[in-house]
Amino acid sequence: MDDPFIFIKKIFIDYGYSKPLNYYNRLVFIFHTCSLTLESYFMLKNFSLDFFTKYGCALILSHYLLLSQFVTLLNKELIKELIDKRGRFFWTIDSSAPSVKNQILKKSLKFNRKYYFVLFWFVALEVTLLPIWGDLNETHLSPQVYKTYFETWSPFFYYFYVFSFPLLAYHGIGFPATVFYFILQLDLQKILLTDMVLRIPDSGQEAIYENMCLCISQDKKLKKWIARIQYLLKKLMALYICVAFLCLISVIFFILSNLTNSRSILAKSRFFCAGMAGGVVLYTFCESGQLLMDYTEDVFSTLTQCPWYGWNTKNRKLYVMFMQNTQKPLIINWGSVTLNYSFGGSVIKNCCSYALVFYKLRNGQ
Repeated sequence: MDDPFIFIKKIFIDYGYSKPLNYYNRLVFIFHTCSLTLESYFMLKNFSLDFFTKYGCALILSHYLLLSQFVTLLNKELIKELIDKRGRFFWTIDSSAPSVKNQILKKSLKFNRKYYFVLFWFVALEVTLLPIWGDLNETHLSPQVYKTYFETWSPFFYYFYVFSFPLLAYHGIGFPATVFYFILQLDLQKILLTDMVLRIPDSGQEAIYENMCLCISQDKKLKKWIARIQYLLKKLMALYICVAFLCLISVIFFILSNLTNSRSILAKSRFFCAGMAGGVVLYTFCESGQLLMDYTEDVFSTLTQCPWYGWNTKNRKLYVMFMQNTQKPLIINWGSVTLNYSFGGSVIKNCCSYALVFYKLRNGQ
């Protein structure tokens, strides 16, 4: 199997960018943008702290979901281009040694299991939002808005909102999952590249030169390929950070605010699933950033194991050139903020702190 992450690709790229879904996506995006604009206006017009506490969480989360759907629609051609280019120069797993193949399959199994857990929370969120459990009046402002402005037409808009919301939730994880898929592909190629580097010392001087040139060329192509995603994330990082902070703070705040009140178990379940969904989106981005950082570090570490002292001058020069190419880490950053595990930990810590402060202020503690 040349693509051990085919599960993620099938769900978020093949299905997510299919032509029938593309038309439906645009319709849903237009509808929910108009609906969210109307809800925001209604919220401002009738603003009170209790009113915001009741409906603000769903309103802020809807902003994130629409942002993610917009980014997905906007980058359709880029995703297709990256998939097409991948097939031109990627090395296949079948060309590697059995031990390397087993290493790749074990690692891919671990990441696939993690992503089953990620998807579980989005499926759980979508299930709790189904109308069979009850209407959305407790958590969403849209039913009240439709009744106010559309009266007899309100059921039509309400049911379209309810049955199209799962697609919106799907896009909430769709773009992060697509980015994660491409970086997993880079990580897979890194394993094949480091395996090739370790096999270089077994060759003669001419073969060492040819294999070194092949590795340098592959490294350059991989960096150029992933640079498109890296550049896109750098542009979007500021916006995503701001929206993510607001979403996570609001979710934690609303969970704290509604733990002891009279809201139904269903409403509390929706808040909890929304919080977990936000957490796994943060995990996906942080895991992607960490894997990207590990690329150059792992290639450099592998190069240090080569017995270069037995090579001729020409091969040593190539070796030094290759090592210099791995000095600059691949990172996704915005100012002094770098996307990695430590960033995820600091986000959770700060969001919990702010949410707790707001909760205490609201309750006069």
